[in-house]
Amino acid sequence: MQMFRKIGDEVILIYNPRNESVEVGDSIKVLDKSAGRGLIVQVIEESLVDLAGILEDIIRTESIGEIKVETYAPPEYEKYKLDVRNMKFARAKIRKELKVDDKGESIGDWSGWVPDRSAEVSPVDEDWLMEKLGIKKEFFKHPIMLGETKHSKKAMSISAFHLQGITIIVGKKGCGKSHIAKSLLLGLIDQKAKGIVFDINDEYTSMRLNADDNQPSPYFDRIIPLDPGVNMRFTLPYIGADVFFDVIQTTMGLPEASAYELRNLWDDLEERNNLSFENLRNAAENTLDRRILGAITRRLDRMQQTNLFSDDPNQAITLEGKLNDIQEGGALVINLKMKNKDTVDLVVQTVLRKIQEILEKGYSPMFIFAEEAHMYLRETNWDDAVTRMRHLGTYQIYMTNTPTEIRPLVIRQADNLVLFHLTEPEDIQHISP
Repeated sequence: MQMFRKIGDEVILIYNPRNESVEVGDSIKVLDKSAGRGLIVQVIEESLVDLAGILEDIIRTESIGEIKVETYAPPEYEKYKLDVRNMKFARAKIRKELKVDDKGESIGDWSGWVPDRSAEVSPVDEDWLMEKLGIKKEFFKHPIMLGETKHSKKAMSISAFHLQGITIIVGKKGCGKSHIAKSLLLGLIDQKAKGIVFDINDEYTSMRLNADDNQPSPYFDRIIPLDPGVNMRFTLPYIGADVFFDVIQTTMGLPEASAYELRNLWDDLEERNNLSFENLRNAAENTLDRRILGAITRRLDRMQQTNLFSDDPNQAITLEGKLNDIQEGGALVINLKMKNKDTVDLVVQTVLRKIQEILEKGYSPMFIFAEEAHMYLRETNWDDAVTRMRHLGTYQIYMTNTPTEIRPLVIRQADNLVLFHLTEPEDIQHISP
């Protein structure tokens, strides 16, 4: 294998497939021993070398058909001819720069240096590469196993510490986004972290059972499914005025003047320790001006139809109580599949606002997994999540197959980016940091 040329941050490697095996994803070392420097490159494409005369030779061979032709040439020539005809090239991205000195080999960021064509080109041992990059499991205090390497089947791990920020997972449908997200979630649970999952496709609850025998898995009691309107309902006193009116104004679009009148009724009921959804609606119907009553009752009816609010404390939950149930690590999985837009908007907005309140009171940090978040997060949610809530201790993991729907603010603030097979130029351009 030899280096042919460099184009931008890529190199072209020429090799004989009869002697060497190269596949997309392989890591290659290009070492200039005399300079004590080299490159670590990763193959992103392989193809056949197009040499002058090859096309003519192929056409001549095909056009002969069934005509018998005898050629007389030494066996070495025939082997040489066949090797030249089947020669391949690999296009590889420059990932790291290698330096060799008396202390040994070290890997760092690429400085722009390029070796000459006499450099030694050889495959990289995956175990060696992981050790030099410092990503072996034993290097981490809180490791999360993602899977195995392609060839040597070595455990591939990351540190849970590096997920303390914003992680974006994007790619085409069926590429493995949900699989990697589930691996991260289970790894975080193993490290005694707490998480909240907005499950738009009802994929995470199944992790409570073993895939082979459908029996309870080790995570059965650590993954708690919540179904809005069924086993996930809140009382108004628990939600609080700030959260309730933020939701009814931003999600339901209640005008500010109407919200002001409703807030007065809320405060009066709360002062008399008589606050409930039914009492709030009755108070509105009995005391408010008819000109604003319709706007309020329409919003209250929509909220009531979601069945997310209950006047019976025995039928309601608190997020603090559910989080205490997973004190040793676990996840609250909120099932949003087949829920109407009002229910989804109310659930997400209410949960995010309550999490913010909880964290402001000094609650321990937690992780939020949001699948296809662009479907239910409004602009102010994104701003709060990546700025204020992030610093309060809400670490976010977003998964989507529509990268262009991710707000630029989120991409600029992202700490980790996991990409799966993006082919559309606009997707690649949008997600590029």
